[in-house]
Amino acid sequence: MAEYRGQRYRVAFSGDDWVALRADPADIADGFESGESSVGQGQYRPWVKVPRTSLDGLFHVRAQGKLNGHTVSLQERLPDGSVEVEFVGPPRVAKELGLRGDQFMGWTGTVALEDLTDIEVEETRRA
Repeated sequence: MAEYRGQRYRVAFSGDDWVALRADPADIADGFESGESSVGQGQYRPWVKVPRTSLDGLFHVRAQGKLNGHTVSLQERLPDGSVEVEFVGPPRVAKELGLRGDQFMGWTGTVALEDLTDIEVEETRRA
């Protein structure tokens, strides 16, 4: 997560002296290159590169919650309000939760926010 001019944006990818923010290029004054990239399941979102020096800060955000009593990692809130989650655990449990994947690469899925309980968010400032 990056803070740019008082707003927070997800980081799509980065280089040594720039960061690509998940944002509409029209909203980013210091943007010098932009495009779109996949965010999974046939969905694409815009990104725009800005110099690292233009950022107010970089943060690592870790969020987790419970889905039917099992701990899942919260990855992203989607525009429709649902949440992408990841789960590491037994295939039987993952299938009970309605997730797809395997025990080697992990399990993922999209769930309704109201299906999650005990949500915890931990934020660490990186720069």
